[in-house]
Amino acid sequence: MLSSLRAGGSIAICVMALMPSRGFANAAMSASDRLPIVTGALTLPRVLELADRYQLSLRAADLRAEAASARIRDANRRPNPRLTATEENFGDSRAPGRGEATLELQQTLELGGDRGARTATAQAEYEIARAEADVLRRERLAEAAERFIAAWTLQARSGRLREGERLTQEAITAASDRFRAGASLLLERSRAESDALSQAVERRRTEAESAVARRLVAALWGASEAAFDSLALPNPDFSGNRGEEDGRVDGHPELARAAANQSLAALRIRAARADRVPDLEVSGGVRRFQETHSTGFLAGIQIPLPLWSGGSGTLAAAHREAEAASADARDAARRLTVAAAGALERVRSTRATYDTLRVSVRPARERLVHELLQAYRAGRMSYLDLIAEQRNLVQTDLALVEAEADLWRARMDLDFLVGGAFLPTGPRKEER
Repeated sequence: MLSSLRAGGSIAICVMALMPSRGFANAAMSASDRLPIVTGALTLPRVLELADRYQLSLRAADLRAEAASARIRDANRRPNPRLTATEENFGDSRAPGRGEATLELQQTLELGGDRGARTATAQAEYEIARAEADVLRRERLAEAAERFIAAWTLQARSGRLREGERLTQEAITAASDRFRAGASLLLERSRAESDALSQAVERRRTEAESAVARRLVAALWGASEAAFDSLALPNPDFSGNRGEEDGRVDGHPELARAAANQSLAALRIRAARADRVPDLEVSGGVRRFQETHSTGFLAGIQIPLPLWSGGSGTLAAAHREAEAASADARDAARRLTVAAAGALERVRSTRATYDTLRVSVRPARERLVHELLQAYRAGRMSYLDLIAEQRNLVQTDLALVEAEADLWRARMDLDFLVGGAFLPTGPRKEER
């Protein structure tokens, strides 16, 4: 597949080379559209970086924030003046020469702070769009981390199952040696070979699931094939990481979004009050009288009278929206604080489980299997005791893999809540 893509790319380059330069410029792709080919060992920080840079949903959110930023410039401008030209009393054959031509310039003068409220509202809408993009970024990166951990888990399970097959092969060898020495029945070797077949079936199934999970990881940056060699996680030592001691969520984008919504609601109250102050429209111009061949000047003002609607309903609605935004902000703060406390507790509990399995349980079972294998070869232990303990060792290895994966999941949940070290910061930047 990759060779086909490269061949197709070479043909496209040759075709574009024959096109005029202007057409080539129009067909050029941006740097972020050129998907990377990732080889070697793939790490979790690298996956998050690639997902942050190449996911189209994140790029769309950033572009919406840029669009909201561009609207601020127009919001800060005064209303455009209006130029009116009229011709009157023309075409009357009974009174020729009595036409009048008027040229008038009109300008609206905003009173009550409309322009400032409009500009501040546009700025608040940009802050909301930026916060929405950041919230989406956290969600998408959390999904990317989960895909990576799931794929790594299947990869590690495959390795542990291969190690289990190696142990079973040692048992087969020992059973064969005892059978040739007349110390055991052929049945024991047949049992060992049957166990090896069952383990091979489980390993192949896990490897098939791992291949699918690897493609899902590659899809995070738009690739259709997983060209990387393996998935690598560092030693899960999280001591001293920022946020674990207190679990503060001050920098979470949901809080920024809630604060921006509060600011926008307050500014809508300001805008509603400004709308209740009528704007003044001034005009001035010249009028040409054809009958007397003279010119006169005209000036005027216009102001609406708020007799039927003073905007009280709009103002009341703005106050209720501000109260709702305040309630949403308090709810978000409480919810995130509770979630961070739970994530911190899960980190501690999963770390305890992982450390127990790694430091105590797994080494003890490994020593026991080694001693049982020596005892079986010497005829002091039955084959059933040996294979039972070998299975226990394999299950412990698989449990250790799951415990490490659970520890990483808990760590990433906490990081995405408190803004930990694994999180890319800031909006995506184009590659040059």
